Amino acid sequence: MADFVSYAAGALITTVTHPLGYAKVLIQLGHEPLIPYLSKELISRRERWYYPNIFKYIGHIKKRDGLLGLWRGFVPQLTESVVRTYITYNMTEELKKRFPIQETEDESDIIIFLKHCGIKTSREVAAKSLAIVCSQPFQVIAIRTMAQFIGEETMYNNIFSSISEIYRLEGFSGFFAGLVPRVIGEAITIALINLLSDLINQYLVEEKEYRSYTAVACNLAVSQITYPFVLVSRIMCINNSGLAAASPPYMIYYANWRDCWTNLKKTGELNRGSSMFWRVCHSLDRHNQRYNPPIDSYRKFASF
Repeated sequence: MADFVSYAAGALITTVTHPLGYAKVLIQLGHEPLIPYLSKELISRRERWYYPNIFKYIGHIKKRDGLLGLWRGFVPQLTESVVRTYITYNMTEELKKRFPIQETEDESDIIIFLKHCGIKTSREVAAKSLAIVCSQPFQVIAIRTMAQFIGEETMYNNIFSSISEIYRLEGFSGFFAGLVPRVIGEAITIALINLLSDLINQYLVEEKEYRSYTAVACNLAVSQITYPFVLVSRIMCINNSGLAAASPPYMIYYANWRDCWTNLKKTGELNRGSSMFWRVCHSLDRHNQRYNPPIDSYRKFASF
């Protein structure tokens, strides 16, 4: 019963927050149909170009596709979330039974700490990696379904037709597009969160009731560091997909995820989509250019 309630709560959260996630995916893919504006930074007061916040972006999607359009890609995204959560939980519990943390009296505190952190991290990385591998095909389908907003295609209408289309275009490997950066980013995130939270709880936080908040705080901080892996993974999900979103002038073709990372780093966009509000327009901000209206192939998607 407890498991059912947990999954139901997760499904409800995924449902409610899907429009936010959908808009974020389009931003991560580089689709910016709204006019940027000049504003001053809060501290330095330097003028910079900014895109409208994510809620105005959601308003643009609703204006074009209606209210139900905000849930484009919801079914494969929910499926991915359920599969990933189920496998992660069950694998973690199984690994806890098979590889318990055992301490001996003759070990020093630092050895005990490292053993505890290392075993816990290894179990979580193994469980999460397996879950990501199993759920990645649904992630690819979800991202491509959402990306169709840009070019108005209908290649990925449902899970079954999407499976057929991906296999036809790319074969079996297409279902795992973007897998490598996602797994690497998740492994680094888990390792850093466990190390930092265990260090803080061990040496800085004495009250046990506050220790549960440490991992949450560390997660927020570490997620900013590993965010580029999330961005690159989602971009690679549509790479070579035949969608307008993955073709010039919207996006160039990437040979692999490292090529994508290098290009984003060169253009200063490795954190594209990480902020919901202060979204810097790097292409204009870098050269202090005046804003020009979108090109014809892009203008039809604008909300002005």
